[in-house]
Amino acid sequence: MAAVLLGLFAAASTTAIAAGIADTKHNLSVTGTGTIKSTDQTEICVFCHTPHDAIKNDNIPLWNHTLSSTASYGTYASPTFNATDAADIGGVTEGTAAVSNLCLSCHDGTVAVNSMNNPSNARPTTTMTGGSGAGSAFIPAGNSNLGTGATALKNDHPVNFTYDGALVTADGGLKNPASLTGVKLFNNKVQCASCHDPHTSQDPTGMAFLRVSMAGSTMCLACHNK
Repeated sequence: MAAVLLGLFAAASTTAIAAGIADTKHNLSVTGTGTIKSTDQTEICVFCHTPHDAIKNDNIPLWNHTLSSTASYGTYASPTFNATDAADIGGVTEGTAAVSNLCLSCHDGTVAVNSMNNPSNARPTTTMTGGSGAGSAFIPAGNSNLGTGATALKNDHPVNFTYDGALVTADGGLKNPASLTGVKLFNNKVQCASCHDPHTSQDPTGMAFLRVSMAGSTMCLACHNK
């Protein structure tokens, strides 16, 4: 997922649990080590990317996985949240412009992980095991399934908002976006992939594909000036 991250080098740290996508739960092929995996597909990248007939090509390199049609996920709201442009990423039209909707195309639980726009020529039908659904795999209820509806993302860290100097001034507890290390902004916006790298993990526990380790709250302190 989050295809805009294609081309980033895998973690070089000896403490990183995964050296690349092949060693993560996002390897959905027969060689995958996760619970949800294919019983017959040997290709790893095809579940998210295709060299031809991609769904999107604007800042989303050759995206292949079917996007969710969920109309609304809701947005985080708090008296301490000072962003003024946070927008609901629900709906295909809005979602194709939001990096986070790529993640939710699997992680809202409505689209099978093997639902692709352009399946492999060698394996036009891919059979899955380990998730819900016969032959196809939907991410089951749990922490990895963020769900749908107007409250789905209201209790999660906000995404799809601009992180700039104006927000830093209004908040008073954020670091200058120009000095951020480890995390990633997308066109100056915070998205799911700002904290999560779908291809590897820098946390020694392999936790949630994190770009920065959670040890000592390093991930949180990458942005929050506390």
